[in-house]
Amino acid sequence: MRLTIGILVAALFSPWAHAELIDDVNDRGELRIAVEANMPPFNFKDDGKLTGFEVELGQALAGELDIRAEFVVTTRDDLLQGVESGKYDIAMNQIAATPELKDRLDFSEPYSYSSAQLIVRKEEKRPLSNLEALKGHSLGVAQGSQFAEQARGVEGVDLRSYPDATQSIKDVANDQIDAVISDRLLVPYAIRDSQQAVTEGATVGPILSLAIPFQKGNPAFHSAVDNALQRIKADGRLAAMSQKWFGLDASKPPK
Repeated sequence: MRLTIGILVAALFSPWAHAELIDDVNDRGELRIAVEANMPPFNFKDDGKLTGFEVELGQALAGELDIRAEFVVTTRDDLLQGVESGKYDIAMNQIAATPELKDRLDFSEPYSYSSAQLIVRKEEKRPLSNLEALKGHSLGVAQGSQFAEQARGVEGVDLRSYPDATQSIKDVANDQIDAVISDRLLVPYAIRDSQQAVTEGATVGPILSLAIPFQKGNPAFHSAVDNALQRIKADGRLAAMSQKWFGLDASKPPK
């Protein structure tokens, strides 16, 4: 009896003595998915209705887990902190699985691949083929963008911060700045939506793996999410969603 009580007490105070996230999710019957809802075509509101590539993928993922998707619109500052604290189960918000973030969170296998791309004026004649070519020139970047640090790594670039891509693209068209750096998956949509005299520039930087972050220490949840993503990939649904929203199959790394 003493041995049994000792084992129970040790289990209660063990750092591993917490419920697995998959059990919590199944008990609730819902997957709480954090999004910003301001990142077309990834996730955004159209006439008040949440839509986009990641919204469709989140719904498919929840369906594979046999639960419902519960999207929670939040801010960039709260997004990953909320996942880390357990406020949200996952986030789907064009998040690259960087080494820095992997120190804080676990990630699913990638669901899309991207990289940075420039947006320049249609009449641009300068060979702006990489970030080094922008030394001495101005470059617009969205606040909090994962490309901001990449651009800061190049000495001599005049980095201009914007709340979103809309004004920065206008400033490129009006010759107020020289280029904008954005996600290659966002660029065609942003250019079309802006109706400005801009065009796609060079692809710059490394390939980024976009994946789903969740709280560390949940191997069963990790396995369930990866298995669900694999089924969504295997039957062609992920490629079809990608073609619908991006005009290309971003579910495979670019060659």
